Amino acid sequence: MDDTNESSAVTNPAAESWKPSNSTAHPAAVDLFVASVLALFLEVALIRWLPAYERVLGYFTNFVLIAAFLGLGLGAMLARRRRQLIRYQPLLLLGLVLVAVFFQRYVKTLNTSGGDSFYTDWWREAKIALLLVECLAFFFVLITVVFIPLGQKIGRDMATVSPPLKAYTINILGSLAGVVTFTFVSIFELPPWCWFFAPMGGLVWLAWRERGLWKTATVVGVLTVTIVFWVGRDYIWSPYNKLTVRPIATRVGEPEPVIKLQDLPALARTHGFNLEVNSDWFQQAENFSPAGLRAYPDLTNNFSHYELPYSIGRHFDNVLVVGAGTGNDVAAALRHGAHRVDAVEIDPAIAKIGRIAHPEAPYRDPRVNVIVDDARSYFNKTDRKYDLIVFALLDSHRLFSGMSSVRLDSFVYTVESFREAGHLLTGNGLLCVQHGFGGRFLPARLYNMLAVASGMWPLKIGSDDKPTFLAGPGLLELRDRPTSANVMMVPLATDDWPFFYMASRQMPVEYRTALEAMLLLTILCLLVCSGGQPQRFDRHSVHFFFLGAAFLLIETVSITRFALLFGSTWAVNSIVFAAFLLVVLLANLGTARAEKMNTAVLYLLLAIAIFVNFHFPLHRLLSASLSVRLAIAVVLMGAPIFFAALIFARSFKETTIPEMAFAANLLGAVVGGLTEYSSLIIGFRFQLIIALFLYALSYFALVGLAKNRAGPQS
Repeated sequence: MDDTNESSAVTNPAAESWKPSNSTAHPAAVDLFVASVLALFLEVALIRWLPAYERVLGYFTNFVLIAAFLGLGLGAMLARRRRQLIRYQPLLLLGLVLVAVFFQRYVKTLNTSGGDSFYTDWWREAKIALLLVECLAFFFVLITVVFIPLGQKIGRDMATVSPPLKAYTINILGSLAGVVTFTFVSIFELPPWCWFFAPMGGLVWLAWRERGLWKTATVVGVLTVTIVFWVGRDYIWSPYNKLTVRPIATRVGEPEPVIKLQDLPALARTHGFNLEVNSDWFQQAENFSPAGLRAYPDLTNNFSHYELPYSIGRHFDNVLVVGAGTGNDVAAALRHGAHRVDAVEIDPAIAKIGRIAHPEAPYRDPRVNVIVDDARSYFNKTDRKYDLIVFALLDSHRLFSGMSSVRLDSFVYTVESFREAGHLLTGNGLLCVQHGFGGRFLPARLYNMLAVASGMWPLKIGSDDKPTFLAGPGLLELRDRPTSANVMMVPLATDDWPFFYMASRQMPVEYRTALEAMLLLTILCLLVCSGGQPQRFDRHSVHFFFLGAAFLLIETVSITRFALLFGSTWAVNSIVFAAFLLVVLLANLGTARAEKMNTAVLYLLLAIAIFVNFHFPLHRLLSASLSVRLAIAVVLMGAPIFFAALIFARSFKETTIPEMAFAANLLGAVVGGLTEYSSLIIGFRFQLIIALFLYALSYFALVGLAKNRAGPQS
């Protein structure tokens, strides 16, 4: 098939009569940059904002990302339609905001399967009840529709800017600017109305390019920002979640009003407060001091939980608390005479709330050192030794998807994590793990994981339903020596399979049903946007499709590994995303120098880079210095991304229909995102093998395309 036939195969003149014009190339480049910034910024903003109002999306966060990719891809497919959909973008975004607010007030989500997952809104009073799959399908379609206009705008501008590789480079630069912009939003902990103010300003600018529409876009933008401000005014917004603070009621039926940030100091004079994360109860900060217990005797039930580590008759001078939250575990260590307490908490807003409002004021004690960091990151940074390390309850959700915004505890409850913590213990130190939530398999999993990590059977104290486990060399000095127990066999959570809350290595029915629904909806959307013409997807499109699917898997595994080496904080994630985009940009700039290199050689180098990543013992880097870890990680995980980006850039340079190539790549990323859920069964490491298989398919599609083009000439 020659280029002329290939172009006509994707164009229906009756419906798609828009043609790119070289005279508009310069302003199109500016528009392309702005639209690319908006697309990336909105993706990240919605991943953070939507779960704050529809709780179930906090457990299926990457569905938001997949829907965004689908919308951008479908929009790029519609690039040659005469109707410009970007004029409807502000209205669609306003509609999404209104729906999210409506859901919070009037709709609850039910899970009737009785599987491993726990997210049913049984406690929420609502007139409308939806099944989980219905809720996810609704939001999946809605988010997809919201991103279609931006996808069309990016596709149209890519078709206008020449050559195609220049357009793709501008798109990458815009995405990089979007990451940097949202990073500053997180640094300054700006509230959500700022998240929407920035993209709405960009949409107004794009609408200004369309005569007579910028006024409407301005009004809609102001209305959207106002609504977001109004519904979020009572909450505290951290770089990770929406936080709600309420005083603990002293009497049945007593109201528990939301406490704003400026009113937090008043809580320090009460007996405590409740902290909610994305409208989901997270923890209580309570006054367990002797005076507090005398004034509020009902608190004694919770008091015993925090006293357990100190009930064995040992004194601990140096204590480390990971997942310190608002400070209950820290206050317990201080009450028992600890000389120094290091409190590690990943969320700076939660630590701030504890410092201001906790009635025992543990974070204001001179013996306490508050460290805002990821627990695994701190384990690999510090050289201090501790008599006691307390794993507090480190999660704000029960189950995390493969690409959630930040997995607060997925890599904390693993064998490797317990082993790293054990290296920080003194000669008679103890590791204390308290976890009383989830299925009955969790205590058995914790018991076995601690046994493997420490090399000895842990000691169980406390109740059977909410046990506390002690491990470490200090057990040898206790009167009650631990003995082996007959516990159920469950797979251990590891850094490669960090799904602590799943009973076994199988796809939960909730995920399987939701993924099937998403795949069906994706196919239906493709049929609608292609006009039922499968010939629109030629061999070149298939090549870009498989490149997109494989690249997303490579990117996911790399993000996971960077999180293990440097922590799962928002700062690390932002740096990693920016680094990936810079690597892609470098590949674009290096395309000319690699012009003479055979494509098969590039694929071979890519395969070698993937195999090296598959076999490399990543745990060996954990004991290395920060600079060594960073240097090796960048080379190790940057290599497959670089070669993959170089292959994409070379192929994109030769395409005659850049918008369709871009669309196919994004649609492949959708399939890659759905495929990533196989990590629930096989773990993250084998995602690299799936990616390698997908890259092989992309190569064969490219070879087939070359033979097809050479045929008529022969």
